[in-house]
Amino acid sequence: QILLTEEDIESDYRRNNLKNTFSALLENGIIPIVNENDAVSTDELTKFGGNDILSARVAEFCNADVLINMSDVDGFYDSDPRSNPDAHLIERVEEINDEILAIAGGAGTARGTGGMIAKLNAAKIVTDAGIPMFILNGSDPEILYTLLDGGHVGTYFCADKSKRRIEDDN
Repeated sequence: QILLTEEDIESDYRRNNLKNTFSALLENGIIPIVNENDAVSTDELTKFGGNDILSARVAEFCNADVLINMSDVDGFYDSDPRSNPDAHLIERVEEINDEILAIAGGAGTARGTGGMIAKLNAAKIVTDAGIPMFILNGSDPEILYTLLDGGHVGTYFCADKSKRRIEDDN
């Protein structure tokens, strides 16, 4: 588990150390679990907007291939499935626009740190960086096997690969 604050990502020195740490972990087949370091600092709570935004920021600076956001719902719905039994899962989102944001309840509040709007804001960060994202139900981690085997699960947020940043290690 890696615990981060906003300062860890904003500081060039710390960000470079983090990139090296993530690279070393991934090269050794270790998938890091990243969370906000709430025990050390509370400032990041209003800056990151929760772990959804944090995961997007980490995926962006690490130039990840994909971001998988595990949630307590099966994906992004056309209405709240907890209050509307007729809600339908949206399997693919081409673009995060005002219509999509409105489905999730609008832009949220300045201090809001969770819910579907935070997941959409995270999806916007990574898709704008050329990284696709999935929202999946994390209650059954086996769902990752279905996804990796090419199965249709959750919601897929498309990324414009022309926006993909290519790292130059030289």
